[in-house]
Amino acid sequence: MKESRGEIRFGIHLKQNNLKLVEIETSQAQQFKVNKIIQTDLNTHLNNESLYNDHQIIEIGKQIKDIFNVFNINVKNAVFILESPFALVKKFPIDGNLSESELIDQVDWEVKQFSYSPDDEYIVDFQKLETSEMRATREMVVVSVREKVIQQLRKMFNAGDLSVSIIDMDVFAAARAVEVNYDLKSQEKIALVEIGDKEIKFNIIKDKEFYCNFEISASQTTIKAETFGSADDNDLIRLVSSELIRIVLDFNLGEGIESLNRIFFYGLRITDSMLENFQNNFNVRIDKINPFRRLIFAPKVSVDEKIWAHPETFTVCIGSALR
Repeated sequence: MKESRGEIRFGIHLKQNNLKLVEIETSQAQQFKVNKIIQTDLNTHLNNESLYNDHQIIEIGKQIKDIFNVFNINVKNAVFILESPFALVKKFPIDGNLSESELIDQVDWEVKQFSYSPDDEYIVDFQKLETSEMRATREMVVVSVREKVIQQLRKMFNAGDLSVSIIDMDVFAAARAVEVNYDLKSQEKIALVEIGDKEIKFNIIKDKEFYCNFEISASQTTIKAETFGSADDNDLIRLVSSELIRIVLDFNLGEGIESLNRIFFYGLRITDSMLENFQNNFNVRIDKINPFRRLIFAPKVSVDEKIWAHPETFTVCIGSALR
Protein backbone atom coordinates (compact mmCIF):
# COMPACT_ATOMS: atom_id res chain seq x y z
CA MET A 1 0.00 0.00 0.00
CA LYS A 2 1.47 3.33 -1.05
CA GLU A 3 1.97 5.75 1.82
CA SER A 4 -0.01 8.98 1.40
CA ARG A 5 2.05 12.12 1.20
CA GLY A 6 1.69 14.96 3.66
CA GLU A 7 1.53 18.66 2.82
CA ILE A 8 4.43 19.70 0.61
CA ARG A 9 5.99 23.15 0.84
CA PHE A 10 9.08 24.61 -0.80
CA GLY A 11 11.23 27.27 0.84
CA ILE A 12 13.34 29.54 -1.38
CA HIS A 13 15.99 31.85 0.05
CA LEU A 14 18.00 34.04 -2.33
CA LYS A 15 20.57 36.12 -0.47
CA GLN A 16 22.69 38.18 -2.85
CA ASN A 17 23.58 35.48 -5.40
CA ASN A 18 23.38 32.45 -3.08
CA LEU A 19 20.29 30.35 -3.79
CA LYS A 20 18.96 27.86 -1.27
CA LEU A 21 15.92 25.62 -1.74
CA VAL A 22 14.34 23.01 0.48
CA GLU A 23 11.24 20.86 0.05
CA ILE A 24 9.62 19.84 3.35
CA GLU A 25 6.77 17.39 3.76
CA THR A 26 4.65 17.80 6.89
CA SER A 27 2.77 14.74 8.14
CA GLN A 28 -0.51 14.82 10.05
CA ALA A 29 1.51 14.07 13.19
CA GLN A 30 3.52 17.28 12.55
CA GLN A 31 6.67 15.41 11.61
CA PHE A 32 8.82 17.31 9.13
CA LYS A 33 10.68 15.46 6.37
CA VAL A 34 13.20 16.98 3.98
CA ASN A 35 12.62 15.62 0.48
CA LYS A 36 14.94 17.92 -1.46
CA ILE A 37 17.66 20.38 -0.54
CA ILE A 38 20.05 22.32 -2.77
CA GLN A 39 22.42 25.26 -2.59
CA THR A 40 24.17 27.00 -5.46
CA ASP A 41 25.28 30.42 -6.66
CA LEU A 42 23.72 32.50 -9.45
CA ASN A 43 25.65 34.69 -11.86
CA THR A 44 23.61 37.76 -10.84
CA HIS A 45 23.09 39.20 -7.36
CA LEU A 46 19.67 40.16 -6.03
CA ASN A 47 20.07 43.66 -4.59
CA ASN A 48 18.49 47.11 -4.82
CA GLU A 49 20.06 47.70 -8.21
CA SER A 50 19.07 44.42 -9.90
CA LEU A 51 15.63 44.34 -8.27
CA TYR A 52 14.50 47.48 -10.10
CA ASN A 53 16.20 46.55 -13.39
CA ASP A 54 13.71 44.58 -15.51
CA HIS A 55 16.40 42.86 -17.56
CA GLN A 56 18.40 41.75 -14.52
CA ILE A 57 15.43 40.60 -12.42
CA ILE A 58 14.11 38.52 -15.33
CA GLU A 59 17.61 37.12 -15.89
CA ILE A 60 17.73 36.04 -12.23
CA GLY A 61 14.42 34.24 -12.72
CA LYS A 62 15.74 32.46 -15.82
CA GLN A 63 18.88 31.36 -13.95
CA ILE A 64 16.74 29.92 -11.15
CA LYS A 65 14.59 28.08 -13.69
CA ASP A 66 17.67 26.57 -15.37
CA ILE A 67 19.03 25.38 -12.01
CA PHE A 68 15.74 23.80 -10.96
CA ASN A 69 15.48 22.09 -14.36
CA VAL A 70 18.92 20.55 -13.84
CA PHE A 71 17.78 19.15 -10.48
CA ASN A 72 14.37 18.16 -11.95
CA ILE A 73 12.51 20.30 -9.39
CA ASN A 74 9.00 21.57 -10.10
CA VAL A 75 8.40 24.30 -7.55
CA LYS A 76 4.82 24.65 -6.31
CA ASN A 77 3.32 26.07 -3.10
CA ALA A 78 6.58 27.88 -2.40
CA VAL A 79 7.48 30.43 0.24
CA PHE A 80 9.97 33.03 -0.99
CA ILE A 81 12.06 34.86 1.57
CA LEU A 82 12.28 38.63 1.42
CA GLU A 83 15.36 40.02 3.13
CA SER A 84 14.64 42.70 5.73
CA PRO A 85 16.29 45.56 3.75
CA PHE A 86 13.44 45.27 1.22
CA ALA A 87 10.70 45.65 3.86
CA LEU A 88 9.96 47.41 7.13
CA VAL A 89 8.80 45.67 10.31
CA LYS A 90 7.37 47.66 13.20
CA LYS A 91 5.53 46.88 16.41
CA PHE A 92 3.29 49.34 18.21
CA PRO A 93 0.57 49.35 20.90
CA ILE A 94 -3.10 49.36 19.94
CA ASP A 95 -6.39 50.01 21.67
CA GLY A 96 -8.08 46.66 22.26
CA ASN A 97 -11.49 48.27 21.76
CA LEU A 98 -10.88 49.38 18.18
CA SER A 99 -13.17 48.04 15.49
CA GLU A 100 -11.67 46.31 12.44
CA SER A 101 -12.05 49.43 10.29
CA GLU A 102 -10.56 51.65 13.00
CA LEU A 103 -7.67 49.20 13.33
CA ILE A 104 -6.97 49.38 9.60
CA ASP A 105 -7.05 53.19 9.77
CA GLN A 106 -4.47 53.11 12.57
CA VAL A 107 -2.27 50.72 10.59
CA ASP A 108 -2.43 53.03 7.56
CA TRP A 109 -1.47 56.00 9.71
CA GLU A 110 1.43 54.15 11.35
CA VAL A 111 2.78 52.96 8.00
CA LYS A 112 2.83 56.53 6.69
CA GLN A 113 4.93 57.55 9.70
CA PHE A 114 7.77 55.09 9.05
CA SER A 115 7.54 54.61 5.27
CA TYR A 116 10.48 55.24 3.00
CA SER A 117 8.51 57.77 0.96
CA PRO A 118 4.97 59.15 1.32
CA ASP A 119 4.61 59.03 -2.47
CA ASP A 120 5.12 55.26 -2.73
CA GLU A 121 2.34 52.67 -2.62
CA TYR A 122 2.81 49.96 0.00
CA ILE A 123 1.50 46.46 0.56
CA VAL A 124 0.83 46.01 4.25
CA ASP A 125 0.21 43.00 6.45
CA PHE A 126 -0.32 42.97 10.21
CA GLN A 127 -0.84 40.62 13.12
CA LYS A 128 -2.29 41.36 16.53
CA LEU A 129 -0.33 39.99 19.50
CA GLU A 130 -2.33 38.61 22.40
CA THR A 131 -1.80 39.93 25.91
CA SER A 132 0.15 37.82 28.41
CA GLU A 133 1.94 38.15 31.74
CA MET A 134 4.83 39.84 29.94
CA ARG A 135 2.63 41.82 27.55
CA ALA A 136 0.01 43.75 29.49
CA THR A 137 -1.05 45.93 26.54
CA ARG A 138 -2.33 44.85 23.14
CA GLU A 139 0.27 45.20 20.42
CA MET A 140 0.49 44.74 16.68
CA VAL A 141 3.29 43.78 14.30
CA VAL A 142 3.10 45.50 10.93
CA VAL A 143 5.09 44.63 7.78
CA SER A 144 5.11 47.06 4.86
CA VAL A 145 6.70 46.46 1.46
CA ARG A 146 6.82 48.80 -1.51
CA GLU A 147 4.30 47.64 -4.10
CA LYS A 148 7.03 48.07 -6.72
CA VAL A 149 9.16 45.45 -4.91
CA ILE A 150 6.36 42.89 -5.15
CA GLN A 151 5.75 43.74 -8.81
CA GLN A 152 9.43 43.17 -9.63
CA LEU A 153 9.54 39.91 -7.68
CA ARG A 154 6.52 38.66 -9.65
CA LYS A 155 8.48 39.27 -12.85
CA MET A 156 11.25 37.10 -11.43
CA PHE A 157 8.77 34.39 -10.36
CA ASN A 158 7.20 34.35 -13.84
CA ALA A 159 10.59 34.12 -15.56
CA GLY A 160 11.58 31.33 -13.21
CA ASP A 161 8.29 29.45 -13.61
CA LEU A 162 7.93 29.55 -9.82
CA SER A 163 4.60 29.00 -8.11
CA VAL A 164 5.05 31.22 -5.05
CA SER A 165 2.09 31.34 -2.66
CA ILE A 166 3.69 33.35 0.18
CA ILE A 167 6.39 35.99 0.51
CA ASP A 168 7.84 35.72 4.01
CA MET A 169 10.34 37.81 5.99
CA ASP A 170 13.76 36.45 6.94
CA VAL A 171 13.40 37.47 10.60
CA PHE A 172 10.12 35.55 10.98
CA ALA A 173 11.46 32.48 9.14
CA ALA A 174 14.53 32.32 11.40
CA ALA A 175 12.34 32.50 14.50
CA ARG A 176 10.12 29.74 13.13
CA ALA A 177 13.12 27.45 12.56
CA VAL A 178 14.16 27.95 16.19
CA GLU A 179 10.65 27.40 17.55
CA VAL A 180 10.31 24.07 15.71
CA ASN A 181 13.75 22.73 16.64
CA TYR A 182 14.15 23.94 20.23
CA ASP A 183 12.02 23.99 23.35
CA LEU A 184 11.23 27.63 23.97
CA LYS A 185 9.43 28.58 27.16
CA SER A 186 6.83 31.24 27.81
CA GLN A 187 8.20 34.46 29.32
CA GLU A 188 11.70 33.82 27.92
CA LYS A 189 13.67 36.61 26.26
CA ILE A 190 15.61 35.20 23.32
CA ALA A 191 18.03 36.83 20.90
CA LEU A 192 18.60 35.52 17.38
CA VAL A 193 21.78 36.96 15.87
CA GLU A 194 22.67 36.51 12.21
CA ILE A 195 26.28 37.38 11.45
CA GLY A 196 26.67 37.67 7.70
CA ASP A 197 29.29 39.06 5.36
CA LYS A 198 27.52 42.38 4.84
CA GLU A 199 25.24 42.82 7.85
CA ILE A 200 24.49 41.67 11.37
CA LYS A 201 20.82 41.20 12.25
CA PHE A 202 19.39 41.07 15.75
CA ASN A 203 15.93 39.61 16.29
CA ILE A 204 14.44 39.55 19.80
CA ILE A 205 11.69 37.10 20.75
CA LYS A 206 9.85 37.72 24.00
CA ASP A 207 7.22 35.39 25.39
CA LYS A 208 7.35 33.39 22.10
CA GLU A 209 6.41 36.46 20.04
CA PHE A 210 8.33 38.94 17.89
CA TYR A 211 9.56 41.80 20.06
CA CYS A 212 11.98 43.88 17.99
CA ASN A 213 14.65 43.63 15.31
CA PHE A 214 17.71 45.67 14.40
CA GLU A 215 20.32 45.56 11.66
CA ILE A 216 23.78 47.07 11.21
CA SER A 217 26.26 47.11 8.32
CA ALA A 218 30.04 47.38 8.51
CA SER A 219 29.92 51.01 7.35
CA GLN A 220 27.87 51.91 10.44
CA THR A 221 30.55 50.64 12.81
CA THR A 222 34.16 51.41 13.74
CA ILE A 223 35.36 48.04 12.44
CA LYS A 224 38.37 48.47 10.16
CA ALA A 225 37.03 46.32 7.34
CA GLU A 226 34.79 46.90 4.34
CA THR A 227 32.62 43.90 5.23
CA PHE A 228 32.09 41.67 8.25
CA GLY A 229 33.38 38.81 6.15
CA SER A 230 36.89 40.29 6.26
CA ALA A 231 36.67 41.59 9.84
CA ASP A 232 38.69 40.21 12.73
CA ASP A 233 36.83 37.71 14.95
CA ASN A 234 37.63 39.64 18.12
CA ASP A 235 36.28 42.85 16.60
CA LEU A 236 33.05 41.07 15.69
CA ILE A 237 32.73 39.62 19.19
CA ARG A 238 33.11 43.07 20.76
CA LEU A 239 30.65 44.60 18.29
CA VAL A 240 27.96 41.96 18.78
CA SER A 241 28.36 42.09 22.57
CA SER A 242 28.05 45.88 22.70
CA GLU A 243 25.05 45.88 20.37
CA LEU A 244 23.28 43.21 22.43
CA ILE A 245 23.85 45.27 25.58
CA ARG A 246 22.49 48.36 23.84
CA ILE A 247 19.38 46.54 22.61
CA VAL A 248 18.69 45.05 26.04
CA LEU A 249 18.94 48.49 27.66
CA ASP A 250 17.13 50.47 24.95
CA PHE A 251 14.18 48.07 24.79
CA ASN A 252 13.91 47.63 28.57
CA LEU A 253 14.77 43.94 28.52
CA GLY A 254 17.04 44.08 31.56
CA GLU A 255 20.44 45.33 32.65
CA GLY A 256 22.74 43.47 30.28
CA ILE A 257 23.29 40.43 28.07
CA GLU A 258 22.68 38.04 30.97
CA SER A 259 19.12 39.37 31.21
CA LEU A 260 18.48 37.29 28.09
CA ASN A 261 17.50 33.66 28.60
CA ARG A 262 19.04 32.31 25.39
CA ILE A 263 21.06 33.51 22.42
CA PHE A 264 21.07 31.73 19.06
CA PHE A 265 23.65 32.48 16.35
CA TYR A 266 23.45 31.73 12.64
CA GLY A 267 24.79 33.07 9.34
CA LEU A 268 27.88 32.77 7.19
CA ARG A 269 30.29 34.55 9.52
CA ILE A 270 29.75 32.85 12.90
CA THR A 271 32.67 30.55 13.73
CA ASP A 272 33.13 27.89 16.40
CA SER A 273 35.83 29.98 18.11
CA MET A 274 33.51 33.00 18.25
CA LEU A 275 30.70 30.85 19.66
CA GLU A 276 33.04 29.45 22.32
CA ASN A 277 34.15 32.96 23.25
CA PHE A 278 30.55 34.07 23.78
CA GLN A 279 29.78 30.94 25.81
CA ASN A 280 32.81 31.45 28.06
CA ASN A 281 32.13 35.12 28.73
CA PHE A 282 28.39 35.23 29.38
CA ASN A 283 26.25 33.22 31.78
CA VAL A 284 23.56 32.65 29.17
CA ARG A 285 22.70 29.53 27.20
CA ILE A 286 24.24 30.22 23.77
CA ASP A 287 23.92 27.95 20.73
CA LYS A 288 24.52 27.91 17.02
CA ILE A 289 21.21 27.09 15.32
CA ASN A 290 20.81 23.63 13.82
CA PRO A 291 17.62 23.98 11.71
CA PHE A 292 17.67 20.22 10.96
CA ARG A 293 17.70 19.22 14.64
CA ARG A 294 14.16 17.80 14.68
CA LEU A 295 13.74 17.15 10.98
CA ILE A 296 14.16 13.83 9.22
CA PHE A 297 15.54 13.26 5.73
CA ALA A 298 13.97 11.13 3.03
CA PRO A 299 16.14 8.07 2.25
CA LYS A 300 17.32 9.24 -1.18
CA VAL A 301 18.12 12.83 -0.25
CA SER A 302 21.69 13.80 -1.05
CA VAL A 303 23.07 16.62 1.10
CA ASP A 304 26.12 18.61 0.07
CA GLU A 305 29.02 18.46 2.56
CA LYS A 306 29.00 22.28 2.79
CA ILE A 307 25.44 22.14 4.15
CA TRP A 308 26.34 19.52 6.77
CA ALA A 309 29.42 21.54 7.76
CA HIS A 310 27.38 24.72 8.32
CA PRO A 311 23.71 23.86 8.88
CA GLU A 312 23.14 27.24 10.57
CA THR A 313 23.35 28.91 7.13
CA PHE A 314 20.10 27.12 6.18
CA THR A 315 18.15 28.53 9.15
CA VAL A 316 16.07 31.02 7.15
CA CYS A 317 15.43 28.66 4.24
CA ILE A 318 14.22 25.86 6.53
CA GLY A 319 12.07 28.30 8.50
CA SER A 320 10.35 29.46 5.32
CA ALA A 321 9.26 25.92 4.37
CA LEU A 322 7.99 25.32 7.92
CA ARG A 323 5.41 28.09 7.58
